[in-house]
Amino acid sequence: MSKDFLRKRFNIDKLRLKASKDELIEAGKKQAKKVPVNELGAFKPVERDAVEMIKTQEDTMIPELLPVRHQRMIANAFSFLRGTAGVMEYDLLHSTQSKIWVMICGDAHLNNFGFFASPERQLLFGLNDFDETRVGNWESDLKRLMVSAQLIGEINGYNPDNLYKILKNTAKAYEDGINDAASQKLLDRFYASYSINDFFNTASDDKQLVKILKKIADKAPKNNSDKVVKKFTTEENGKLIFKENPPRARRISDQTYQELVSAMEEYQKKLSPDVKVLLSSFKLTDIIRYSVGVGSFGTRCYLVLLTGRDGSHLVLQIKEAMPSKYDLSNLSVAEAKQQGYEEGRRVITGQSILQTFYDPFLGYTEAGGRSYYVRQFRDMKDSIDTTKLDEESFEAYATLCAFILARAHCQSPTAAMIYGYLQESRQFDKCMADWAVAYSKQVEQDYEAFTKYLRGEYDSRLRRKRK
Repeated sequence: MSKDFLRKRFNIDKLRLKASKDELIEAGKKQAKKVPVNELGAFKPVERDAVEMIKTQEDTMIPELLPVRHQRMIANAFSFLRGTAGVMEYDLLHSTQSKIWVMICGDAHLNNFGFFASPERQLLFGLNDFDETRVGNWESDLKRLMVSAQLIGEINGYNPDNLYKILKNTAKAYEDGINDAASQKLLDRFYASYSINDFFNTASDDKQLVKILKKIADKAPKNNSDKVVKKFTTEENGKLIFKENPPRARRISDQTYQELVSAMEEYQKKLSPDVKVLLSSFKLTDIIRYSVGVGSFGTRCYLVLLTGRDGSHLVLQIKEAMPSKYDLSNLSVAEAKQQGYEEGRRVITGQSILQTFYDPFLGYTEAGGRSYYVRQFRDMKDSIDTTKLDEESFEAYATLCAFILARAHCQSPTAAMIYGYLQESRQFDKCMADWAVAYSKQVEQDYEAFTKYLRGEYDSRLRRKRK
């Protein structure tokens, strides 16, 4: 570890500027001349070994879960992209950057958009994963979204020419979102949200999407703690406990259990008074390790069963907040681990900025020297299966996600610089589409290398250099 390394408290100081909106727009225009969009959209391969990077990032994960994680990653090239945010982050870090910072998702692929509940139990649509959130270059999110669109389109067998047009329209939709936000007053922008009813209106002429949305509108409200309890628990000696289903769901040691009990107590201290009072009517009944996702599979993730005075239940998820892949790209593993104590706060800060309405139970804590964030588990959450969309519906979905991504970026005051940058950037849509097509080929090469590694057929460049 470097002697001068000092753990930094996560902050958003880069977003706090004294400049006026007009000054920021002008600064964005100047930045477009320093970093032209054709340079931003020119993909240049970075010298690195994706397999070795994946192995390094998995060093802190649970070994028992890695075989399942790997099987999920090699389902197809898009699944591989989902599990390798760190590889792409490294590539972006060593490529041309706009140097215009906003609060970003950090992992804005198309499957990280979905439906969730507002505090008023309205069904909203937007970004729903913030493990990689940080202050960063705006185009990092857009590029990841567009690469995911290219890979999904290839998997779905879309016509290549049509897929390229979808990519260009996705970039245009992002620009439309930036322009739309720039025309709004600050408070209107702050309170704006996108509900399932808005989605219905957008997709009113798309029969496939309307059919999907109707199913989600009916199904999502039933995705709650009661449903989780019925599916995931059993009664033992008169007590409700989680079912074990190794390796995905497994009982934990007494020490880990007690550490998490203490962590939940600390978590509650940081919540708003109304949620604190509500949780005072619940007692902790059980905890189990339960793994989720693709990129997150292998990290420490737990379900907590709370039982109310009235016999009702609430299920919370305690999810390990790993150092962002950006930090892993900048720091040694040891330094990133030390930085990790701040990660839970980073995740919930990003979510609270990028989501107009967020889970009232969202919070953070620490346990066993690791950082975690806490949220409701599956509370009215649902998503659209992008692999089942025809070209027309997929374009509607991808462009909507890009528009919403832009609106999320515009919660940062520095987003006015993006508006200025895009005003000076001709053929923005083509440049971003070209980059996405080129980078998708890099992902496919890395995917092939990783599948060879799992079959024992891979000879890494690093090993060859040692020989």
